[in-house]
Amino acid sequence: MKKVIKKQFMDFRKILFIISKAAEKRETVEIYYPRTENTKEGWREIEPYSLSTDIGKQGEHLIYGEDHLKPGHILNAYTVGSSDDHCDSFIIGKIKRARLSKKKFKPKWKVEF
Repeated sequence: MKKVIKKQFMDFRKILFIISKAAEKRETVEIYYPRTENTKEGWREIEPYSLSTDIGKQGEHLIYGEDHLKPGHILNAYTVGSSDDHCDSFIIGKIKRARLSKKKFKPKWKVEF
């Protein structure tokens, strides 16, 4: 008989708390994100930059601790080690887990947390 291992999911509010703490300290954070069109499911080390209502310039920027944040909002972050030099967009509600890395980063853009 196979043992079934349940994947643990964190509440999105706890995930946002972890990401905001990392952003304040200018430290990277690791997030567990599902498979996308371009990447497989798994842990990604990111530099957190901002939260918004939508992807790109259409999105209104949100402030952690001031605005009412929802799972459908967007985390704008740079994926460490990616071959491009642009900010990626992650749907907050799809992030399954987050953990602090305690690794400092020099911001490429303005950090808005």
